[in-house]
Amino acid sequence: MARNKRASERRRVAAIYDQLAPRYDRMEGAVERLLMGRALRAALGAELRGAVLEVGIGSGRNLPYYDDAVTHMIGVDLSQGMLAEARRTAHAHGRTVTLARMDAEQLALPDAAFDTVATSLSLCTVADPARALREMARVCKPNGRVVLLEHVRSQTPPLAWLQRLLTPLQVRALGCHLDRATITLVRELGFEIVSERRRFFGVFRLVVATPPRM
Repeated sequence: MARNKRASERRRVAAIYDQLAPRYDRMEGAVERLLMGRALRAALGAELRGAVLEVGIGSGRNLPYYDDAVTHMIGVDLSQGMLAEARRTAHAHGRTVTLARMDAEQLALPDAAFDTVATSLSLCTVADPARALREMARVCKPNGRVVLLEHVRSQTPPLAWLQRLLTPLQVRALGCHLDRATITLVRELGFEIVSERRRFFGVFRLVVATPPRM
């Protein structure tokens, strides 16, 4: 029953983002610049190196920040519409990236294949974030790194209360859980956090971690 529910939610989320894809950057860009700023995306790009997998690549908003330390790029997403936007972004910025439709909870990729596995603002929409994180750890080399840029539940009580209040609306509209304690989950799963940056009352976190021993 739980598996069927997760599968149904994945289909619903994919359909939402297929529909939103052509206008997603315009819709979310202003909010992101206001609350998170561009510095965290640039900082994420600076942490990428070697063979990189970006899970939930979306419209490719991180691609402009990839630098020469990246030797090979694969981007996966559940939404074909968002992958089409990522393809356009890659072309506009002269990036060569392999794009594929794939479920973050079941990556059709070999073990220990990537030097860096990254994701940004996507674990909020995954039906089972723990399963997705385990998959990211699986495909990351043991001496590699997992880079996460996520929004999480604030440690400021009034803001956390507002996040809880708004989450049901966001889940219906975008499949987005505003109040997940994602970084706490990362620690519980055995990832070792190497560095962490915060913005907007701790809501936005950029975390660099080493994968747990499998």
